[in-house]
Amino acid sequence: MVRRSSTATTQRGFPRWAWIVVAAAAVIALVGGVVAWYQANPQTSGPAAAPSATSDVANTPNGCLAGKSNDATGLLKAQKEAPHNEAGAVGFAAAVLRWIAQYPRPSVADGTRVSGTILAEGATGTVANLAANLAAAKPLPGVNSGSVNFADGRFAIEESTADMVRVTVGGTEVRNGKPTGQKIASTVTVVWEENSWKVRSDGTERTLDELFADGSAFSGGC
Repeated sequence: MVRRSSTATTQRGFPRWAWIVVAAAAVIALVGGVVAWYQANPQTSGPAAAPSATSDVANTPNGCLAGKSNDATGLLKAQKEAPHNEAGAVGFAAAVLRWIAQYPRPSVADGTRVSGTILAEGATGTVANLAANLAAAKPLPGVNSGSVNFADGRFAIEESTADMVRVTVGGTEVRNGKPTGQKIASTVTVVWEENSWKVRSDGTERTLDELFADGSAFSGGC
């Protein structure tokens, strides 16, 4: 369920795939534990501080790992290139959220193609039914384009081992080419399988106000 209010609202649980219109405002609800937070007075924050050394860049997740095209080919390329470390796992999780969040939505054919490559064995959660959810999705009236931008995004590590990372990633909703002031986030668990990061499950681990108040910035984003 997605609720609309004039203040930050805690959102627990997550809906099935939908792009839901609430009153006069379209609130994007995404596959995989995505929550949408309506803010009457959006937070403002400056750009992330520039890393002081090359090693800092390598160890800081990239919020634009899939590139600006944000198509299925870009997502699969990001999966292939994401390094076997925490930063790679977080960058890949952000790439997955960006791809799922876009509108017009990915085609069912792309959903099937992506599902066969990015989902871990025994994947659970809404994301496990990615292709079916895409097929069942309805048009979003009044919206020509939609996305989530990580230029000022945040991430928070919930749990991490060498081969498993559970992370909450979030960014700013963009609709019809303009930021809406709303935030979109998802908690994604990725595991290292067959020499790449794959999605095991999705959900919601924390509220959006917690993420954007306490989370870390990406090295870059789109």
